[in-house]
Formats: sequence, structure tokens, C-alpha cells
Amino acid sequence: MSGSTLSSVTNALRILRLFTPKRQELSFTDIVRHTNLPKSSTHRMIATLVKEGFLSKNPRTNHYRLGLAILRLGGVIFSHRELYKEALPIVKKLSETLDESAHICLLENMDVVYLFRVESRHPDRLLTQIGRKNPIHCTSEGLCILAFQDKRTTQKLLVSELYPYTPYTITDPNDLRALIADIQKNDYCIMKDTYYENYTSIAAPIRDYTGTVVSSLSVIGHSSRITEKKQDMFIKEIQNAAQKISRHLGHY
Repeated sequence: MSGSTLSSVTNALRILRLFTPKRQELSFTDIVRHTNLPKSSTHRMIATLVKEGFLSKNPRTNHYRLGLAILRLGGVIFSHRELYKEALPIVKKLSETLDESAHICLLENMDVVYLFRVESRHPDRLLTQIGRKNPIHCTSEGLCILAFQDKRTTQKLLVSELYPYTPYTITDPNDLRALIADIQKNDYCIMKDTYYENYTSIAAPIRDYTGTVVSSLSVIGHSSRITEKKQDMFIKEIQNAAQKISRHLGHY
């Protein structure tokens, strides 16, 4: 992809991101003002977005709004969420059994995204709200998915700059390689103090009907509750729940 093409794609995405629930329609002048792009190139990009269905023009106001193509893409995401909703009772039961917050997570580029969250009765609230993105290298839920991706994806993380969120964050590529190998062997990941000090997270992979790891199931809680004596029990419960969700996705 050439630099000019990449720039055009970036600018088109900038235009689409201008639309929000509170700002559902924008005039051509509004778009130019918010993006600070030249009028000529803005006009061309809007025309292309309209042609492809990502924008439409309100004939009454002559303002632009998101088109049906966006709705179709949103429908794909919604159906994805609906698929996992069938597994939500399993996540709830796991959370109740372990008395800790449980999550279903996905990878998005070099971040882990929280698709579902079932909260425990404990007052501690971590930054794992639905839709939130967290780094991969210091989260069990992220590494548990990454470990089963292709080598190119794994290598992309290993050569990137790995930020030390705590004194215990693993930032050495060789240490991460060893950890990834352990995850592949044991089919789970456990991390302690690597993103939040005094918190432990344990995750197991979720597989679809092809056997591909597409997400992870994780439990996160204070290390005073997820003690070393309890970890084996936690791992077994999380793995069993992850296998049940995998069966919902057609994996046997």
C-alpha cells in the first residue's frame, strides 16, 4: 500500500469517527473544520464514502450521516456478541463459584478487549469494563490468546516496546517466549502483579469450531484471595468453563 493510499484511508477513517450519538449529522463545512483537511480532498473522500455506502446525505438538510454499510458492519459485531451471550451463564456460574470477576476477551491488534464482564461481590473495580482495551504482554487474558496465534503476530509483540506497568511486568522478549511456550503446553496463563500490583489473573483459551483460539476466559482478583493454595482449583474451574464455551462455538 502506497503512502498516499494509506493517508487517504486514515483521513477517511477520521471523517467516520466524527460521527457520534450526539453528533449524528454533519455538514461539509463541519467536516472540513473538524478534520482540518483541504476542501478538495475532503470532497473526494466524502464522495467515495457515499458511493460505498459508509455515508449518506440527508436530502432535507444536505448534511451527511453514517450509511447502511456501517450498520451492516455493526451487525457483524452484534452477532459476534450474541454468539458469546449463549455462554454468559457459564461465565456467571464461574464468577459465582470462584467469587471473583470473570471476563471473555478478544484480541484487537496489539490489545486485549473485554467483550463481557461478570462482576463479583468484592468492591475492587479494575479497569476491565466492557469494550476497554488493555495491553497484551502483562495480562493473562491477552497472552492466553496470543500464544496460539501465528508466529508473525507473536513476533510483532516481541519486537515492540513493552512498557513496565509494575516492577514485575515481563518486558524481556526471551522471558515472554518462554512464558508463551508454557501457555501452549499447559493451556492456561497465570499472571501476578504484572499489570496491577497485588492482583492475580488466570486465563484459559476459548476455541471455535475449527480449533482456533479466538478468545479467552479470565478471572481477575486480589492476590490475597487468589492465593497459591487456591490457584490449582481456580485453573481447573476456568479451564472447564472455557471448554464449555468452546463447545458452544462448535469445538469438540
